Amino acid sequence: MAVEEIKKHKGTHKAAFPVGIAVTVLAIVGLATVIVLIGTGIKNLASKSKDYTEYNKLLTPVVLIDPSGFDDITKADMSELIEMSVWAILKSDISPDTYTVGEGGLIIPEADVTEQFKKLFGTEVTPVHATVEGYEYEFTYDADAKTYTIPITGIVPIYTPKVIDKEESADTVVLTVALIAGEAWQQGADGSMVEPDPDKYIRVTLRVQDGVQFISAIQATTTPETATTLTPATETTENRDLLDKADTVAKESSTSATQNTSEASAENSTAVSSSAAP
Repeated sequence: MAVEEIKKHKGTHKAAFPVGIAVTVLAIVGLATVIVLIGTGIKNLASKSKDYTEYNKLLTPVVLIDPSGFDDITKADMSELIEMSVWAILKSDISPDTYTVGEGGLIIPEADVTEQFKKLFGTEVTPVHATVEGYEYEFTYDADAKTYTIPITGIVPIYTPKVIDKEESADTVVLTVALIAGEAWQQGADGSMVEPDPDKYIRVTLRVQDGVQFISAIQATTTPETATTLTPATETTENRDLLDKADTVAKESSTSATQNTSEASAENSTAVSSSAAP
């Protein structure tokens, strides 16, 4: 099995009605679900409202690894682009049954990573598949099988994105993004999550091609003077990452196998006892 490695270096009144509904629903279904409902309902507000939900979703697997900046996609670190592409799959809503859970972890075909790569970055650069070393984990590439093996383990993202501004032109969209440290979130006395101050800010340039947006550049930027934003929707237990889902499946399979072994052992013991009786 040939494995090539690349190592990384490292206020309007219009909002009152939806909020009123949210307060009512809150007592019924709980905070986590309401956050998701608000995140979805915001899309129905006036067009002048700043809804960055989809951009936050797009950038979650991108900033998760604290990527190196690049002025043009052709100058980006290929291993980071591959890593982002894999994370985009892992952070998606697909079923764990989509992929096989092997002894070494989740098995993802190279073709799926390539497809996600194109969705994120377009076709200006061609993906070069190889093993990627992240922070305390590794996505192992098998050149013969053309697959990636993803370890099933809990990983706290280095950063989560919070888009706070958007500038549009005919062929580009430039996003100002606050990066929130993944380990800095805290739980308040009322049980709600308290968002920390951003660690830093970046500008992400998306090029528009045939109505589709692709990541073209990621650059550091200074702290904006004002940052009136919407808090991104929080994931619920019904919308877990693929790794969490796969972990659950693996544990269930292991438990089932253990139970089957125990039952088989019990049956064998009974058979032996019966044959030994006079």
